[in-house]
Amino acid sequence: MTKTYEKEIKIVGLILFCKLIILALIPLTGDEAYFIKWASHLSSGYYDHPPMVGWLIYLMSFISEDIIFFRLFSFMAAITVAFSIYKIALLYIDENKAYLLFLLFLASPVDILMSLFTNDIPLVLFGTLGTQFFLYSLKKEQTIKYAIFSGLFLGAAFLSKYFSVFLFFSLFVFAISVYKTRAIKTLLIAIPIVLLAIAQNMYFNYNCCWNNIMFNFFARTESHYNFETFSNFILNLLYVVTPWAFWFLYKSRKNFVKSELLILVSLILGVMFVVFFMVSLKNLMGIHWFILFIPYIFLLFAFLDDKYLHKLFKFNAIFTFIHIAILLLVLTALHLLPNSVFKSSYYYEDAVLSSNMKKTCKILDEQYGDKKLFSTGYTNSAMFNYYCKKDMPMIFSNSVFGRMDDKLVDVRTLKETDFYIFNNREIKKGDYSNVCDDVNIESFKMQDAAFYVAECRGFDYAKYKKHYLDIQKKKFYDIPAWLPQGKCYFNERYY
Repeated sequence: MTKTYEKEIKIVGLILFCKLIILALIPLTGDEAYFIKWASHLSSGYYDHPPMVGWLIYLMSFISEDIIFFRLFSFMAAITVAFSIYKIALLYIDENKAYLLFLLFLASPVDILMSLFTNDIPLVLFGTLGTQFFLYSLKKEQTIKYAIFSGLFLGAAFLSKYFSVFLFFSLFVFAISVYKTRAIKTLLIAIPIVLLAIAQNMYFNYNCCWNNIMFNFFARTESHYNFETFSNFILNLLYVVTPWAFWFLYKSRKNFVKSELLILVSLILGVMFVVFFMVSLKNLMGIHWFILFIPYIFLLFAFLDDKYLHKLFKFNAIFTFIHIAILLLVLTALHLLPNSVFKSSYYYEDAVLSSNMKKTCKILDEQYGDKKLFSTGYTNSAMFNYYCKKDMPMIFSNSVFGRMDDKLVDVRTLKETDFYIFNNREIKKGDYSNVCDDVNIESFKMQDAAFYVAECRGFDYAKYKKHYLDIQKKKFYDIPAWLPQGKCYFNERYY
């Protein structure tokens, strides 16, 4: 079989080699730094999402804390997902075509996009493996063993991100509609294991202000119906599937006869489309929203005529190499060109800070090492946690994102004290004069980029509560009456 696809294997090998270079060149992103911060404060759960990515980083940090090492998990996860697609496809189609699906996934842009280590990576990894073993438990002997593995992986998917619930629903309907009573043993074994994962997360939420529920279902879903968000969904779907794949699927429509595989992918992708369509009417969706469902899009390609499947591999490989060329060009320029080239850009200070994090850490440590130093955004806070190996908590922010520090910092302890606020954007006295008796601003420069540190003298907690905590309570901690009222660090502290 490897001789049959010798050319394709070489193409995939080259793509994977380029991917390793890319993941080594990409600067640390704010989200990655934020998840690393999760790991440095190991917990049973976190503000934004279930905890799996933080747990994985914590375990990996015993070997190395280098971001490239963490990204190797993403690298291997993509290969594992591709192999799982192959193993699922083998249950329904011949080995040669299944192997080409394996290669197709690794030759597509989605593989390049799976370079960063975010919570979407364990989601798609565990979700796909969970589906594989769920199908094994239905179709093969040793049902109990496969059902246990399925429950463990699907439970891990839930502890990665809530999107997994849509996959659970699809698999349940598939098992009941196709296998009927034969699926009972699988369901009786897998469901309790998944429920244990759900119970763990709900217990955390009950004791932590229902953080994940409030963030995912209330705080970030306040936008109004508009065409922009819907059109963004359609464009993202078109990008992920690719226009030529849609055309090839249409040309191969005669192959879409009722079968177990067609029922499986139709259920999973149908639920995905309906849910995402409804969400897109109000919320802007990124490509990462699709990642859990991408393996089933590739399983849909099993229905393509062989000639179209080979064309799809060719076109996707070309599309991927265009991505690689652009990324390598941009990343090489960022590494080789002086920051001064980007001096006229609004993001110049961000570029300088990103490329001089360790130097900035040294300056701040020398001048403010014994002082209380804060950030006004979660990205800077997380970046400094990674590079400086110390916390720079976030305050003075009413953003819905990155609110982990709400739990870590009790603002009451700052009452009538002096502390410092770092920002790589200009700080003006009026920014904090409403909550500080006096504001003194200092600055330092690197490569002609100015960085600011404001000293807040005489912090007025009562005014901060009015201008910040009251807003945060209304937006993020106003727990609905229909949810059981457990512990809430925020409300218990301040209200």
